[in-house]
Amino acid sequence: MSRLSMLAALLLAAGLAGHASASASAEAKPQNPATATAPKITESQARSIAFRHGLVHIEEIALSDWRWEIAGRAQGGVEVTLDLNAYDGSVVGGAAAP
Repeated sequence: MSRLSMLAALLLAAGLAGHASASASAEAKPQNPATATAPKITESQARSIAFRHGLVHIEEIALSDWRWEIAGRAQGGVEVTLDLNAYDGSVVGGAAAP
């Protein structure tokens, strides 16, 4: 195999690996393509959803990429974090502090 064909094979393999990586990261971010520019869930709605999931006090809320990141406290002062999909309001992560 010539050096040129080996180089071409390496470039092709690297390109395919990069494409697979980009596809995987795109799939990790649930988005509605029709509304990819602006989330449907407002901060006020995100707060309401957090309260429905047991938070009684919100200390911090931030829109980060495709999700609302919410930190606060539940009944009894337990620290809680909650991540909501900014496009449909579904819970995508969260944890209570020990």
